[in-house]
Amino acid sequence: MVEIVHSLDESQRVHAGQIYYEAFRRKLQPLVGRPDATMQVLSAGLNLDMAIGIRMDGELLGLAGLHSREGIFSRVALSDSVKHLGFLGGLYAWAVLNLFGAGANCPHNELRIAALAVNASARGRGLGSHLLDAVIEKAHFDGFRAVRLEVVDTNTGARQLYERFGFSVVATYSYPIPKSWLGFSRDHVMIKRF
Repeated sequence: MVEIVHSLDESQRVHAGQIYYEAFRRKLQPLVGRPDATMQVLSAGLNLDMAIGIRMDGELLGLAGLHSREGIFSRVALSDSVKHLGFLGGLYAWAVLNLFGAGANCPHNELRIAALAVNASARGRGLGSHLLDAVIEKAHFDGFRAVRLEVVDTNTGARQLYERFGFSVVATYSYPIPKSWLGFSRDHVMIKRF
């Protein structure tokens, strides 16, 4: 049975960090390297109160990390980054991961999906749709006027899912990096207004 939880508890921190990291591994790995250490740094920086989780038979299978006037989903501490990645690598990773975690500014009246991630073994079961429903429901309940997210140009499956939920592209940002390095070259900002 699918269960939506509106914040994660501390016992789920490491698992949430693994799901988050795996979903964004292609973006993160060329920038930071050292998968195990990066996953530990990301896990430590998660604000579990700013996550909606989806569980099946008690197992966390996915999450939506949120940014809003209420808080931010992911903020990496410099001390954790240096502890796991060394001084220079940790300083660099801290800057990169906080930039990645913070993303675009979110207007006061919008709820931003900073991350939507489903465990690779559970994809194709509609869990992402359940998470989107839960985020939209939360946005309505909390009085937000819109839900915002970003999706890379090469993630056409996610973009199609968001369009089915009524999201529209409102801006596109291009990056001056080779597409082969990170696997994308543009980010589409999508919004669903109420």
